[in-house]
Amino acid sequence: MSAHFLFIHVNLLAPVESPDTIPISEATILAHLKANRFSGHILGDFANSPLKPAALAGAINTGQPLAIGFTAYQENIEQIRLWARFAKKLSPGIKIIIGGPQVTFMPAEALRHMPEVDFLCRGEGEEVMLGLARALSQGTEISSVPGLCFLREDEVIETGPAYGANDLDTYPSPYLMDLIDLRYKERAVMLTSRGCSYDCAFCYTPKASNRRVRFYSTERIIEEMKYIKSKGVSAFWFADPNFSFSRKRLVTLLEAVIREVPGINFWCQTRYDLVNRELLLLLRRAGADNVAYGLESANPTVLERINKSIDLERLSGVIRLTQEAGINVELFSMFGLPGETFDQALGTLEFVKKNRVAVDGNSISQQAHLFFGTPMNDNPAAYGIRPFRRTRPAYMSVCRDYETDTMSADQIRRISLIWRLNHNDFAEDVRAGRNLFHRAGFITQNRGALADRPEAICLLARIYLALEEYRAASGCMKLLNKEFSKDPAVQDLLKGPFLCFKVCKETARSGFKVIYDCQGSIDGRLVPATCARFQEAILGDGMLLSEFEEHLAGMGTGESARFDMTFPVDYGQKNLAGEVVMFRVHVHYTMEPVRVESYNGLDDQVFLNEYDLEDTEGLRQYNINLCYRVLHSANARGLLTEMTDFLMLMNLYLKLGFVDRVTAMAEKITENPMILTHAAHIFRVNGQHQKALELLDRVGKDGPRERLIRAQALFDLNRLQESETIVKDMKLSNNIQLEDLRVQLAARLALPMETYFKREEALLDARTRAML
Repeated sequence: MSAHFLFIHVNLLAPVESPDTIPISEATILAHLKANRFSGHILGDFANSPLKPAALAGAINTGQPLAIGFTAYQENIEQIRLWARFAKKLSPGIKIIIGGPQVTFMPAEALRHMPEVDFLCRGEGEEVMLGLARALSQGTEISSVPGLCFLREDEVIETGPAYGANDLDTYPSPYLMDLIDLRYKERAVMLTSRGCSYDCAFCYTPKASNRRVRFYSTERIIEEMKYIKSKGVSAFWFADPNFSFSRKRLVTLLEAVIREVPGINFWCQTRYDLVNRELLLLLRRAGADNVAYGLESANPTVLERINKSIDLERLSGVIRLTQEAGINVELFSMFGLPGETFDQALGTLEFVKKNRVAVDGNSISQQAHLFFGTPMNDNPAAYGIRPFRRTRPAYMSVCRDYETDTMSADQIRRISLIWRLNHNDFAEDVRAGRNLFHRAGFITQNRGALADRPEAICLLARIYLALEEYRAASGCMKLLNKEFSKDPAVQDLLKGPFLCFKVCKETARSGFKVIYDCQGSIDGRLVPATCARFQEAILGDGMLLSEFEEHLAGMGTGESARFDMTFPVDYGQKNLAGEVVMFRVHVHYTMEPVRVESYNGLDDQVFLNEYDLEDTEGLRQYNINLCYRVLHSANARGLLTEMTDFLMLMNLYLKLGFVDRVTAMAEKITENPMILTHAAHIFRVNGQHQKALELLDRVGKDGPRERLIRAQALFDLNRLQESETIVKDMKLSNNIQLEDLRVQLAARLALPMETYFKREEALLDARTRAML
């Protein structure tokens, strides 16, 4: 049996459905290994599909791999260390290899700070891993394998550069070898080239690729696309740094796509000065639905500082040409750049909006990251960048822990908040009534930083309207009228009218809101997709299927009905299309619409609804917005007695910024240490750190949980030394929160490296024990 190799693709920021979780790097390496008679497979650890320890244990016990490989980034390297440590607990002799963007220029000293890692893989992973696989399996000298860094008897061994193949077709396709699971994906990642020849100060790719660009053949790319399409995936993400680097080659590729892989769509990125109207039209014919251009900053002086040559007027013209070709535009941008002021950073956001580019996808901006191998990281002082004083392990770059000569840390944080507030998904969630408490909490916990942003107050007013907090909504609009009356978005909100709903005894009809439960079955078998509780719908707004809505019309509060309904043949869910479903429906409430012409007419007392729904556990699960309205109604009438509901309402009030209400509720809590401690935790996680400390003072005891919450609150208030005094010698068996706080304090207080690593080891041990 051939030697076995395991890869783990770690991305805790993306769900399994995202193309970001396609392990293209690991799979390409594995394809090369398999083509050379080695075996292996890939596991995934994702946001909504975490890798289970038992699954890794099973893979190790079954496959007995010689080594486990990871692709490391700044955001996943601590998770990689955890999995590596866990693997070595199960199989002490297994070798751990990390490669990728964080590793290529990582200092060798990092190996002393990651005792569970055996090798750093420098350069192109296919060649390095194949050489290492041969050495490990044959027992030959590892130091003869190019592209490795490792420790031998505490001496650092660097084996020299590893050069990749000039002809990328040398590496077999992981798609054609069926190494990538596409079951949950709607879009597949493709690479048609590698490398970049430019020299931007924030990017490591030119240095990593020696500023050379290599290509896959058109024939190879088309074959892959055909195969992927045969698997039911017809959307592609071309992840090349510069898709149109060679126009002649790109034209040949696009013409082949049009001819041989019709009916697909794709995303790509390129430089604006390498496209024209003809190429854009060809891109659209081939299926391009999104093109991303590098902007970085809308200020010429800032662009000059980062070696990014952009004619902003010409870029605006290319954006218009792209949009006229029927292609959506995305713009990569950053803030916290060398020499950039706060106003200049705001100017980049305004440039994006002015050019009618949605703040979505890759147009959401982020703080510039100082990664290993980038000129800005290698010599930050030359760029006016001041890294924060931190105790930082050698495997972590400066990343975002800095300020500049022209922007303070508070200003960088503030511009980040403003960009986040302007993301399309923020406004879309508010319009759809989704994630309202999460969105409100973002605004209220950053109220000071966003005080001069009318979009924040507009969004908060809309959230209050959706939750029947009419007086609070009216207060927001009065403030908007006073401070921002000339803002177009404010004018649009203030002009009204406003639609409120009042619980009534009338039967439902068009324009009424209905709160209902439903479940559907086919031949007596329940169909989960048709089952729901505490749903809300406004009849006549087009959100329900017309036949279903016809049955709801005429029902009243407390009524139940049973009826058959035929789903349309073109219904989106194939298992329901054209099917006859028997529905059982129960209406909790019908609510009549009340039109209010002016925000001055919005009044909580007039429109207060009294809800009598006792299943608050079901409400929390199925409709948190209605759960809030039910709990608020009970609290307003003095009927809220269940402590779980009491604490839940405190939490939701705080997310909405109703601190006075929660303070009043806290005063009613009997001197029960456990309940007071829970309440203090709720204050803290909602940004009310001082209030949390005040509540802890009422607890009357200083047990481990109370001390931990106090230390966390002090940390949040930047009272770091006080927090350190509490946790320095604190004992709380296997508590991950405590160990994590101790690590953060070691970093922020710039404690000795020995202290940092002692605490980091304790954290990793606690997390590992939780997995075993």
